[in-house]
Amino acid sequence: MNAPRLRSLAEILPAGLEPVVAETRPVAETLGAIAAEDVVLPVGWPLTAVAREPGYAVKSRALIGATAYEPALLSPATPLLAAGDPLPEGADAILPPQAVAFSPLGIEAFAPLRPGEGARRAGQDWPAGQPVLRAGAQIEAVDQAVLMTTQISGVRVRRVTISIGATLPPAIQTLLTRWSNGLGLRPSTPANAHIRIETSAFSDPQPALRPGRFGALQRDGEAWVLQVPPDIAEAVGLWHGLALPILAGLSGTHLRAFEGRLAGKLVSGIGFSELAFLRRAGDGWLPLETGDCTLATLAQTEAVALVAAGSEGQPAEATIALSPLGGAFVTMRHGSSGP
Repeated sequence: MNAPRLRSLAEILPAGLEPVVAETRPVAETLGAIAAEDVVLPVGWPLTAVAREPGYAVKSRALIGATAYEPALLSPATPLLAAGDPLPEGADAILPPQAVAFSPLGIEAFAPLRPGEGARRAGQDWPAGQPVLRAGAQIEAVDQAVLMTTQISGVRVRRVTISIGATLPPAIQTLLTRWSNGLGLRPSTPANAHIRIETSAFSDPQPALRPGRFGALQRDGEAWVLQVPPDIAEAVGLWHGLALPILAGLSGTHLRAFEGRLAGKLVSGIGFSELAFLRRAGDGWLPLETGDCTLATLAQTEAVALVAAGSEGQPAEATIALSPLGGAFVTMRHGSSGP
């Protein structure tokens, strides 16, 4: 019997992948989706100066030299504001209620204030022209909060749909479902999914990927189909080696990566791209296994590295590119340089 043919990851994965069509969605519905374009505030936020805390809106220069012995006298009409209220014209600071007393002459202030104290200047929170959201960033809850606060109602986003086959072993279904949820993918029926994960039979040629050599990646019309054997190590390898690059391309984004120092030697074989499994060890990363993954290894793994087919590994203390187990897309706070 002839040995099965092997195809490198470069032969299997497309060089360029057209992202899925973007759509405008309300901000409340965008959690986990990928921004399709930059969102830039045309004017700074807040639009006008506002109170940062409850107190009296005052002109700071009117309180110069104020003390408990020689208080500054304010008009009885000095407005008392709640946090978030706009400052009236001319006011530039907020005087705390505990710093005043009332007399027949008006309001007595016992302490001076710096300009802007207790207040936010117009444009202080977010300067005009600075992106609130960048194209390709996965939208997190804090992004939604910023967008809502700055009164942006809708965002152009991309969200890839995925179907995870019911015939896969429950453990693989559960793992891939959790990972796909973390990537913000939308569950779908097989007929409408951008990518389908299905049970595989023996394939020829095989991916030159370990673990993952017994799966396959194919096109079925407009959809991608990842065929996964009923083995959890194979599923993990195929997800990282083949599925994640496709998902990033369809989403119009990049996979999050970061650099880590090896706390031990990483050994790899020639001829296959191999997934290395690592865990934290002090300020470094300790290789656990490469090219295979026992359940004990998977339970300890915190990051993975895809070792090129022509590499025999890396020595201890070398710095290598790592990615979180299960994969992650870049965000506004996590680009390609941090875990």
